[in-house]
Amino acid sequence: MHLKFFLILFTSLFFLTAFADEAAAQKAYSAGREREKQGRFLTAADYYLESEIQADDPVQKVNALICAARAYRKARKYGAEFDCLQKLAEGHVTRINFTEVVKRQFEIGDKFFAGHRDRFLSWLPFITKDNRTMEIYEKALKNAPCTTFAPEARLRLGRLYLDDDKPDKAIQCFADTIKLHPDSEEARYAALELSNALLHKSRRGDGDSQNAKLALEAFDSFLEKHPDDPQTDWIKRSREEIYTIMAERLYNIGKFYMNEKKYDVAQRYFATVIRDYTQTKPASAAERMLAEIDREYKAKGLHWTPERRAFKESAFPREESPVISIPDSGSRWLLPIRDVKGGIIDRDKKQEVVTDDML
Repeated sequence: MHLKFFLILFTSLFFLTAFADEAAAQKAYSAGREREKQGRFLTAADYYLESEIQADDPVQKVNALICAARAYRKARKYGAEFDCLQKLAEGHVTRINFTEVVKRQFEIGDKFFAGHRDRFLSWLPFITKDNRTMEIYEKALKNAPCTTFAPEARLRLGRLYLDDDKPDKAIQCFADTIKLHPDSEEARYAALELSNALLHKSRRGDGDSQNAKLALEAFDSFLEKHPDDPQTDWIKRSREEIYTIMAERLYNIGKFYMNEKKYDVAQRYFATVIRDYTQTKPASAAERMLAEIDREYKAKGLHWTPERRAFKESAFPREESPVISIPDSGSRWLLPIRDVKGGIIDRDKKQEVVTDDML
């Protein structure tokens, strides 16, 4: 009997609270409408948001958020308007015109890209809030990655990442633009930006030449798709620069081995530079280094066979693999990076056994 009484009491209190919340939500909503008619848009937006919090009915929440977004738009608080639209896109996608909501989000992103900033107070126009351009574009693209507004937004976002010293994110943006919108004009600009970003990363230091290889792929892809583009000459010059960067890396490794008197390893790197990068400056330097190695051997009366020769480990008596990257002016490393797939040193004879994959 007592249990039944408490259940009835609890149910009654629950419904009374629910009715109270709905009444408060409706009251706040009506107050917002009145303030909006009076032109007090920021106050109206506050009431609408209060109504959204108080309401339990999802339709009431949607109406309150739409009205709050409209009020912020009239007050030129576009960042606050975007926040309302994002709530709608994340929590009420089936109850809204999603296409129009996303379209407006991209428009707000464009306004911030053009220089708009929300003001802290309407009567202090010189004090503004932070630049939210990247945040707005990121969320809008997540909501609708393939809409007609996406290519330009993604291209702009990539450039903003470059300005913010985030090249990896920029490269991903440019690559996505090319992949998702291959026939758009934005894809052409993205291809140029991608090529340029990879070129700059290669200049900073590219121990395994991965960025250089990716840059070459980007250059070749651009030339194949846009053979008559006005930027073709720049692409070709950049390709030559990439080849020089790759040649310099191999040349520096060879020079490192030469300084350590490991001539057999050094000559293999110099020979690779001469064979694969003939037209670059490091190729001429590599030829001079090979001639110097030859003179060194002849001065000691030794016979040197560059093609294949085992040698004694006088400089490095430890078990270590060949170096594939050394610290130089363009390197990201502080110590030499060794190749774990390289030669094997005989523990007893202290001699390197040259394997076929090293030649």
